[in-house]
Amino acid sequence: MTTDVGALVVRLVLAAIFCTQGYLKTFGPPDRQHGRQASVRLIRSRRLPQAERLAALLGLSELIFGLMVGVGFMTRLAALPLGMILILAILGFKREAGFLGGWDWPFAVLGLVVTTVLLGGGALSLDSLIGWSL
Repeated sequence: MTTDVGALVVRLVLAAIFCTQGYLKTFGPPDRQHGRQASVRLIRSRRLPQAERLAALLGLSELIFGLMVGVGFMTRLAALPLGMILILAILGFKREAGFLGGWDWPFAVLGLVVTTVLLGGGALSLDSLIGWSL
């Protein structure tokens, strides 16, 4: 039971982080810090194509997969894209700043994602309720 409660806590923390970020990028004021325009500027700074579309995809991905992890639906599979987002953030955008004040935060969140992939949703999840072991 302790592992199931731990899995729930980790899932809820991940959901809070990714759903908040995804919501801001998708539905928040575009000029707000961490909003869509900030994402577009960041993506453009790396000279990636179609920055507007990538920012929209990023926001929706964070929101949808964050919600799935939070409720424990297809938990392990839903956590994988979140991990990829964090790896891309670290390697493509945060690495140059160094560990402290650079990639320390996304690295810590990546640890939560890895934990979620390893533990799955646990007994307190939709996966368990419907009998999935993904």
